[in-house]
Amino acid sequence: MKRLMTQLIYFLFITTCWAQQDSLSKIYVQYNYVVRGNATKQVTYRNDYDLIVLPDYQVSIYDEKFNKFSQKEESKNDGIISWKPKGENLATVYKNYGTNEMFHKDNINMRFFVQKDSLNIFNWEIKEDTKIILDYPCQLAVTTFRGRSYEAWFTALLPDAGPWKFGDLPGMILSIKSTDDFVLWEAVGIQIKNGGSDYKKPENPFQLDKCLSWSEFKALYKEKAIASSKFTTMQGEAYNIVTPRMQIQRYIEEDDKDYTADKALEKKSK
Repeated sequence: MKRLMTQLIYFLFITTCWAQQDSLSKIYVQYNYVVRGNATKQVTYRNDYDLIVLPDYQVSIYDEKFNKFSQKEESKNDGIISWKPKGENLATVYKNYGTNEMFHKDNINMRFFVQKDSLNIFNWEIKEDTKIILDYPCQLAVTTFRGRSYEAWFTALLPDAGPWKFGDLPGMILSIKSTDDFVLWEAVGIQIKNGGSDYKKPENPFQLDKCLSWSEFKALYKEKAIASSKFTTMQGEAYNIVTPRMQIQRYIEEDDKDYTADKALEKKSK
């Protein structure tokens, strides 16, 4: 009962935050993103990413850090946002909270496809643990998501949002890591700008692309992985293409016996 009341209070608070357009017009969060993609847990990739949350439009944009905002435009009119996705939008995750949709690009053997997900794909368990991150009181939540278990710290003082696909909590995720230490996102800066609603809604950079659901993407990934594993170069089978079953998300289930290329590679490496 206590937990139910707590969640109800969070829900009412966040609903109010979304509704108060003049008090939370633009929220900028910078995350440090770290991947430890090897057996020794050494850092194999590190980068800074920006999350921009626009409560007026119930939209958030997550992308590699770059100069999305013109300082000249900001100085002329603090209500104008100029955001242009760069390149092929490979690092962009676009979320629409009004339609309960998110979009991003993912690759299969270096071919890129737009993958569309619901925002409600997480089954969180909220814990009693608390701590302070960047002066914001945060609470712990845990979940298992597509092959990995995660621990997230979220604050109810900011609206539902988070790095990459993560979200669907009664507040913004400021830190999240997998329990196997494979991947970590940690907020290192937050800026909130008040203003009116006289700026245009940022366009979805994927709206003209054909989108695949998660199940469609997984099926295509497996099909291409099996096809690649059967390709033999002039050097023989030792140079076959082995596509991993799992990166941040698991694409091919661990007990899937249709795909055996990775097992063959393990035998050769022993």
